[in-house]
Amino acid sequence: MAYVIVVLCAAALAGWAVHVRARRFPGSLALAVLPRHAEDRRPLAQARANVRSLEQIAHSEESAARTEVARQEQKREEDLRTAARRVASLEKPGRGKRLDALGELTLYEHVLVKRTTNGATRTLQLAERRVRIESGDSAYYLYVLEADGTPERTNYPRRTGEGEEAKGFTEDRVRDFADAVQRAVAKENTFRTTLPEQLKQAQHDRELLEQDTEALDRARKRHAEIQARNKDNPRLAEARAELEAARLEWRRHTGRMPPP
Repeated sequence: MAYVIVVLCAAALAGWAVHVRARRFPGSLALAVLPRHAEDRRPLAQARANVRSLEQIAHSEESAARTEVARQEQKREEDLRTAARRVASLEKPGRGKRLDALGELTLYEHVLVKRTTNGATRTLQLAERRVRIESGDSAYYLYVLEADGTPERTNYPRRTGEGEEAKGFTEDRVRDFADAVQRAVAKENTFRTTLPEQLKQAQHDRELLEQDTEALDRARKRHAEIQARNKDNPRLAEARAELEAARLEWRRHTGRMPPP
């Protein structure tokens, strides 16, 4: 049964191939498929091949040029978005990246956020803050002080219990967090000092990007040049004329006009 199916499929494919050949070389089945008429078919087949080859080259060139235009457009859009994000991040720095957290406090690049037990939050700007730790009998106290000395105190109960029953915080962990806050404050102070110049430079860079269309213009110009060259390509025009002559010659001999 399988053999019969294979034979039938092969016969169907062969029949389809003959049908396609007969459409491309109309007139008679013998003229279309028999080897002894290969020389009769050669001029038309060769003329078609020449046109297809030149059209494929033209299509490939135009496709590559279009792809380059699209790539340059996408790159320009991405660069402009990146520049705009940079300006926005300097105009409104926000919290910045999350750096650490301990108890009620979460440390970000530019701020310290305190969430109390009732769910309320306070945002403390890091610029010009100072950090101090005090140790009590039952807790460690982390003070984040404003420039005028106004403190924001956070309590960290001392560690009690062992293993899964352990509660509270070790002194080392509290001090590590305090050090992280102090480092973030130092970076924020530097950031705020240089912010005006950074913003000015970022805005300038964005303006330069907006004005710089050289790469995109060059890609568009090349695409237009290739289109114009292919439209007026004398080799392709000659090949198409030769194909048309071959078709007319075929019709003169067979009475049937073949497709291009």
